[in-house]
Amino acid sequence: MKKIILLTIMFVMISGCAAPKFSGDSIPENILKENPDVLSINDDETRDGFQEAVEKWLSGNEHPYVVKKENSPHDPEKLTIEYVGYWKWDLALYLSRAEIEAFYKGQRVSKVSFNAPNTLNGKKWGDAEERIGYMLDIMFNKINASEATKNL
Repeated sequence: MKKIILLTIMFVMISGCAAPKFSGDSIPENILKENPDVLSINDDETRDGFQEAVEKWLSGNEHPYVVKKENSPHDPEKLTIEYVGYWKWDLALYLSRAEIEAFYKGQRVSKVSFNAPNTLNGKKWGDAEERIGYMLDIMFNKINASEATKNL
């Protein structure tokens, strides 16, 4: 009986440590106050749903934006967003890792990451659109990474 309890405690600790999490920093407040138009670069290698989620979030938060294809030149006067997302299969398809970077006037001003390790933790499966939304919430300083992680 003690072995079962010990194994259960170890399993909970291991799966809890490897839970999905967000990391990164928001765009500096002085840039957000300028409210620049957004240029979203559509990554050819990432599933189309990622770009759709970005556009839905930008529209819902009233950020004017345009979308250009990968390898398009950046407009330094626009806040340029580039992303990459990776999905894995483990009984179901899930967003396992993603990064969104923002550039303004030739400088990277923000980078936000999401990581859902392929462990026994059931929280790795979740709504990818919601997780992309949390990443943008972090980037645009609506919440911080630890708050987003707690919301999973």
